Amino acid sequence: MSISPNRRSYFLGVLLANAAGAALCLTAAAGNVVPGDNAVILQWFECKWTDMEKKVPDWFMAGYGAVWLPPISRCLDVGSAGYNPFDRFDLGSPSAPTAYGTADFFDAARGELQRADGQVYIDAIYNHNGARDTSSGFQANGGWPGFWMNSAPGNPSKLPTDNWGDFHNGNGSGYLQSENPGGSNYNLYNGDLVSLIDIAQESNNVFIRHPVAAGDPQNIPAGTLYNKPDPKNAQFYSNRSLAGTAVSNPGTFRYSGTLNFTFYPYDGLNGTAVADNGTGLLMRWTQWIMDVHKVDGFRLDAIKHVPSWFWDQYFDSIVYNRRTTPDGRKVIPFSFGESVESNQFCYDNYIRKPNNNNRSGDSWGNRDCLDLNGAGQLRDLVNASGNGSWQNVINAHLDNQDGNNDGTLGVNHIWSHDNGDGGDGGSAPPYPSATAQGMYAHAYLLTRPGVPNVYHNARGIARSGGFWPRQGMPTALGFNTDPAVNTPDGTLTKLVQIHNWVARNDINLINSTDPQNQSNADVLIFERRKFLGFGSYTASCLVATNDRYDAGTDVRFVKTSFPTGTRLIELTGNAADATVDPTNIIPEVLTTADFNGTPGWVLVTTPRNKTGTTTHNKGYLVYAPALPSGTLNLTGITSTIAADTNFVPSYRRRMTPIPVITGNSFQIQLTTSNGDTGIVGQPGANDNTDDNALFKIDQGYKDFNGNGVVDFDYTSAAGAGYEQFLTLKDPLYNKGYLINQGNYAQTIDASLLDEGVHYLSVVAFRHRGANDSPLFREFRQVFYVDRLPPIANITNIAPVINANPSANYLVKAGDRTVTRTHIIMNLAAAADPIASSNSFNQCTQSDRFDYSRAVSFVNGVNRVTLVSFELSGRSSVKDYYVNYFTTCPGDFNADGFVDDTDFVIFAAAYDALTDLRGDLNGDGQTDDSDFVIFAGAYNNLLCP
Repeated sequence: MSISPNRRSYFLGVLLANAAGAALCLTAAAGNVVPGDNAVILQWFECKWTDMEKKVPDWFMAGYGAVWLPPISRCLDVGSAGYNPFDRFDLGSPSAPTAYGTADFFDAARGELQRADGQVYIDAIYNHNGARDTSSGFQANGGWPGFWMNSAPGNPSKLPTDNWGDFHNGNGSGYLQSENPGGSNYNLYNGDLVSLIDIAQESNNVFIRHPVAAGDPQNIPAGTLYNKPDPKNAQFYSNRSLAGTAVSNPGTFRYSGTLNFTFYPYDGLNGTAVADNGTGLLMRWTQWIMDVHKVDGFRLDAIKHVPSWFWDQYFDSIVYNRRTTPDGRKVIPFSFGESVESNQFCYDNYIRKPNNNNRSGDSWGNRDCLDLNGAGQLRDLVNASGNGSWQNVINAHLDNQDGNNDGTLGVNHIWSHDNGDGGDGGSAPPYPSATAQGMYAHAYLLTRPGVPNVYHNARGIARSGGFWPRQGMPTALGFNTDPAVNTPDGTLTKLVQIHNWVARNDINLINSTDPQNQSNADVLIFERRKFLGFGSYTASCLVATNDRYDAGTDVRFVKTSFPTGTRLIELTGNAADATVDPTNIIPEVLTTADFNGTPGWVLVTTPRNKTGTTTHNKGYLVYAPALPSGTLNLTGITSTIAADTNFVPSYRRRMTPIPVITGNSFQIQLTTSNGDTGIVGQPGANDNTDDNALFKIDQGYKDFNGNGVVDFDYTSAAGAGYEQFLTLKDPLYNKGYLINQGNYAQTIDASLLDEGVHYLSVVAFRHRGANDSPLFREFRQVFYVDRLPPIANITNIAPVINANPSANYLVKAGDRTVTRTHIIMNLAAAADPIASSNSFNQCTQSDRFDYSRAVSFVNGVNRVTLVSFELSGRSSVKDYYVNYFTTCPGDFNADGFVDDTDFVIFAAAYDALTDLRGDLNGDGQTDDSDFVIFAGAYNNLLCP
């Protein structure tokens, strides 16, 4: 689904389901789905794709629902972070990987993230290529693949005043620059950004830019290395012989008028090479990266340096309904631009999406911008160590531009690769102190409206120079990766989970209701609430966050939208933390009360980030009505894949243990209890316990409970893609206080799941009124289906070798479960292949599904044993037989004679027919044709 920041209507028909699990019809505006709505993005940088795939279980358990990844295309500097692209269509190969890996490794990581119900956004660069290269040699090589430099005969070095073809040139004073408005030769749209060559999107030089057939007069001029005709280039074009899709872009208030396009599907090597200009190449890459490599959306680098007509007319057209959702719908992918400018400039020029204003054309797009000004003020607040003001943050948000600070605009964040909590971009960044990370600011980030983004630098790329992405949140995946700490830390991931459970609807800042202190400087208190009409609201949570670093607490008496008598439970654990509150003055439960004849008042005691002499950096609280507590279990577990040890580097280390299921069926079981046990059975006790629970495996939208339908489609307000529990559904709600648990169970047919890792989400809903927004607790579990052995094959085996006594065997894994392979030569018949697999015979992995090992043969029959392993420890063994003769075919013992000794060996294989040990002609069996060859040699006796 496309991200929809403004949650409006939630109908909790799901909570009225009867115990038999009747299918429900829930209605809501498209996109208003929980818990996936406004999923938290993890900006996950400096991590190889293979390491990222291994750590997806940690990402899932942390609560995230999307990732923002660095640019994935090849740069000339193979260690580059990706912002100086060389060849956009090259995502890396085994012989020339990017800093992050290969195309196959990327696809595997992307696929695993999507399997875990995540969306994958990549950094995309449309403004520039790599550093401007004026040299004759670079031109002779072909320049940037797919782009035309308008080189003169002989490729003389280019000058600023030359015609640069697809790129902007300079003038008599040199090349234009676009980063310093006060500097010389500044041009926002035509200047080079930090010396990276600026693409002229308006240029109209028409070529077949990825030539397929030699001799075509429309081919781009070829260099000695690049832009050369190659039949494989057909994969970079769509197939125009297939049915196309018509797209009619209605235009925007910036650029009126309709533009009509027809786009054709990609079809492997059956693409139709057509001539296009530079903008056409960028559009073609966009479609290719979405259709072939299945990304979900984009972060648009340097968006302000590309004229807005490019985005409105061409980018929006190519991405329109380009993304395929898990349930098969075609929707507009979410994209968000980087524009270091005023909020007004960003809103006027680069945002096109539904918002609180009715601007022409906005509803046809889904393009937002990073909230860079809001992030800057949050960083200033953190760096001020208690001397800043929350009011500056509130005023700075991009979200204000459409009239309301309600989440309709802006991707909210604090740190990024450009503005981190450590580093200068020119060397390895230091790890930040706990204070510098700004946890209280992240509490605000993750509970305010809008799309939140958390930045994590995994530090898994070895760099020697160039651009170093700055440091982010070392605890973003539940473990503090700082080597000086190196311990589990769920502080930040708890906030991510709280975001999913309770942070929905509009924000209501309530400091101003305090009769004594209305300041928004040091303490900010707000609630999330939904407007019901006629001045009525229903609230979801209450948040208090404090930037002060002098010891103590701050008290505010504020009016909320919760009814009087509502018990609000503190969710972060800070109120119960003896380090934060050693004297127990911060309530773990708040109860709203009347004041001066009005309902909903509470006294909030907010901790500062220091207590006594201890700086704990936990100056924040989140309160909400009691959520169901519970325990999630899976039956049929036969073993558990242990978490990695601390000897595994943190960027690769998986912290999540994974239970293994080997049977044909298993059960999901949830046992619930009252989330507020403080006054059970007494007046004011929490009677709104769980009245329903739902489950989803992987991306959902699959009939796992066997009732013939997907229970909740994408329009469902609560639990799109989720399934009802039908085996057992016995909610705790309405049971009375003498019964203290609810029970849910669902039997799952394991054959519906492919082999390998899977991701389970179960949500238990608090009973609420029909017009209230849902509140729930989510339980996540990673598990592994292992019903079958791993599959792998040697792809270049030859049964007979007559010349070279060695070979480099290539192994292809059959699915994602294979983690390593071994080739063992001439294993003794009594030896155990599994026990014999070791580091000396382990194959080298060259790509996600590709392995190889060089082997040597002995004369006669060679037994080649392939052993494959998967993460669970299960293995498979496959034997091949190769005949190698140093003398002549049939001389199995290499004594120079084809005699009776050899006859005994051959006859045994001939009797079996399928025994390859007698295969002399390499046709894969021992038959009469082999007998003819052997008989001839046997008659001659002596090898020639």
